[in-house]
Amino acid sequence: MFQDIIEFTREHFNIPIYFISLLISLANYRKFFDTVLKYLPALIAYTFFNELLGYFIRYSDKFAFFEDITFANDLIYNIYDLFYYGFFFWVFWKLVNSIKLKNAIKTIAILALCLYIISSFFQNPLVMTLYYATTFSSFALAISTMLYWANHWRDWKWNIEKHNLMFWISFGLFAFHLTFSILYLRGTLNPEIWYKYNFQMILRLSIVIMYTLFCIGFIVSKRRAFR
Repeated sequence: MFQDIIEFTREHFNIPIYFISLLISLANYRKFFDTVLKYLPALIAYTFFNELLGYFIRYSDKFAFFEDITFANDLIYNIYDLFYYGFFFWVFWKLVNSIKLKNAIKTIAILALCLYIISSFFQNPLVMTLYYATTFSSFALAISTMLYWANHWRDWKWNIEKHNLMFWISFGLFAFHLTFSILYLRGTLNPEIWYKYNFQMILRLSIVIMYTLFCIGFIVSKRRAFR
């Protein structure tokens, strides 16, 4: 049993970081409980349990939703994407004060939702990932972080930003989703490249980096610096 846990952690080393991040976020919750990030710990918990369920569905017939598990029953990931991307689009929309930037974020969020709906007519969302929509949403989220930065660049000061939780969250999101949006679609459409260059390992490392930045932000942030 213990050996199985060690093997699981070694191969899926990105999953424990979700749980660690959840604990650290809850320990520092008083710093952001009254901000737009107040639901972030719930999203992290959702991510953790969703990844665990995804693992069991992929590697155990007992947890499969359908008999045909060709696409590892990616329904749970399609549902998760709607909550995940929807949450962060909403966060950035709330935090920017420029009407122009708000409209830009709202537009790309609506485009992302429309692409999920359109993709559902050409791909079965019950048994396969809507990878075109996911790729677009990921890239759009990276763009949203840049719009958030553009909203604050005139008064950006490191002495303040290093204590701003959103700085660490946005930096982590940008680093991961820029990488993900480039590798995910290419690897999905060309599995040979995915396995040859071990894209899965690269993305798992990117997840660890993103959540490590989140954790740094939870620890060093101060409520008065949040914006």
